Amino acid sequence: MRVHRVFSAALGGPLSNSSRPSRIRLAAVGSVCALAAVAAPVTVLVTAGSASADATPTVMRVNLLAPSTVTKGKPVRLTSRLTAGPLSLAGRTLHFVVRPYGGTTWTQFATATTDGNGIASTLTTPLPRPREFGVFYSDLNGGVRSNTATTAVHTIDMAPHAPAVAYANDRVTIAGHLLKDGTHGIPSQSVKVWLRTSSTASWSAPLWLRTNSVGVATLARRFTRTTQIGIRFPGANGIAASPLAIATVTIKASPSGFVFPFANPRQAESMGNWSQDQGIDLAARGYACGSSAILVAVGDGVVIQEGISGFGPTAPVIRMTSGPFKGRNVYYGHTGHVYVPVGARVRAGQRLAQIGCGSVGYSSAPHLEIGVGVPGGPPCCPSMRQTSGLMLQQLVASLRAALS
Repeated sequence: MRVHRVFSAALGGPLSNSSRPSRIRLAAVGSVCALAAVAAPVTVLVTAGSASADATPTVMRVNLLAPSTVTKGKPVRLTSRLTAGPLSLAGRTLHFVVRPYGGTTWTQFATATTDGNGIASTLTTPLPRPREFGVFYSDLNGGVRSNTATTAVHTIDMAPHAPAVAYANDRVTIAGHLLKDGTHGIPSQSVKVWLRTSSTASWSAPLWLRTNSVGVATLARRFTRTTQIGIRFPGANGIAASPLAIATVTIKASPSGFVFPFANPRQAESMGNWSQDQGIDLAARGYACGSSAILVAVGDGVVIQEGISGFGPTAPVIRMTSGPFKGRNVYYGHTGHVYVPVGARVRAGQRLAQIGCGSVGYSSAPHLEIGVGVPGGPPCCPSMRQTSGLMLQQLVASLRAALS
């Protein structure tokens, strides 16, 4: 009778059913003793209703619901329900425990009280690595205790890989490694990639890539200016999203100090269609112009003039401070919109202007004439073929490097 009274007290809280069982009989209990803070689970069997020999023992149980994966660095919501057979037990304190994934020692980190449906929940701390969680019900100093329900939660991460420094127009490979628990690659998943020029600039429209058999997605691009790359798995197929991983590629001038003047070097007409006069005339394929044909600075320098007679009102002139033409003036003829004002400093590969549409200056079709002045000479321009051979050498070398 003493054991019967102890157990009846343990179940003495409210039930979700409107009627209370007439008797509660202990069906099977070993020896009732005080338990350590988190010991092996003790299953308590009870019967609700009749105490006849035909009564079916009922187990006091808890279950535990949690996502199988979570974004690395995010918390997890754990939800549990306490029942005795068909009855939900309200107003009871559930104990939530945690241990390292694959570990052996539990640590209690939270308690929560069940509601009218026998449900209690808690939010974990952010998870930097996988964890195992458990929950149990214990009353009367551990004299009565339910099973311990357990579940594992794994972390999803994205590791970016990109060179810290690259030369302008070099081919750069960017990769993102989608990982479970920081070690296992997740294959055949779609990930998003964004680009921007700085931490304060807006991201580009996303590009979609797919992870390979070891969980790696790659993107190969040529850059003319320093670029930030963001890569993220948005979550799918029951796998949580990854954090947004960001890498920065700092773009420097090419080893020769000269960058091909087209932002997209592949857009240039073949070298056989170039011509020499004061500078070098070259067009974009299909005579592209405006925002479809962006020009960049061939090296570091300062914009000292815009507008050249015969070359159009916006034609920029750069006094070079680096590269093979350091100290000399490089002009861009037949341009349209210019992105930088007079007096501005530009870096190699920086967006400078657009090829003008229509006939700009003395021109029959959209194209660029780029030339270099003589040392110590005026802002523009050299005599016919005086320096065009030097410019041609640099253009050919930089285009071949960009396309290699």
